[in-house]
Amino acid sequence: MSMSAGTLAGRVPHAAAFSGLARVASRHPTVGQVARFVAVGAFSTGLNAGIFLVLRTWLGPVPANLAALLLSTAVSTEANRRFTFGGVETHPWRARLQIGGTVAFYACYSSGVLILLHALVAEPTHVQESLVVVAASVLGGTLRYLLLRLWVFEPDGRPVPSG
Repeated sequence: MSMSAGTLAGRVPHAAAFSGLARVASRHPTVGQVARFVAVGAFSTGLNAGIFLVLRTWLGPVPANLAALLLSTAVSTEANRRFTFGGVETHPWRARLQIGGTVAFYACYSSGVLILLHALVAEPTHVQESLVVVAASVLGGTLRYLLLRLWVFEPDGRPVPSG
C-alpha cells in the first residue's frame, strides 16, 4: 500500500517537513548527501558515546576514548561509503588513510579535550566526559565531511583497483 506525501503529511506529525526536505534533496543532491552524513554522524557519535561509557567503567578516559573512537570510526566510514556516498568504491589506500587520519586527529583532539576537562573540573562524571567527547565529535564532523566528499569518495573517473 502506497501513501502519497500529502496523505502522509495529514497522518504523521512533521511529515510535510520531511516531504519538503525530500523535494529539496532531489533537486540539490548535496543537500541530501549532507542530511545523510548528519544522520550517519549522529548514529556514530551515539555509538562512540555508548562504547565510551561502557569501556569507561574499566578503563581511564583516554584509553576508553581511543578504543571507542577506533570502533566507531570504522563503522561510520563504511556507513558513509554505503549510505551517504551511494556505495561508491574508492581506492583502498584512500579509505585506509582516511580512517587512520580520522582516528589520529580525533585521538589527539578529543583526548586533549578530555585532559582539558580534567584540568578544569575536579572530578568530572563519566557522563560529563562523554558529553565533551560528543561535542568534540560534532565540531570535527564538518572537516570529516569535506574530506570524505572531496577526496575519499569523490569518483575521479579512473578505475578503482581492488584490494
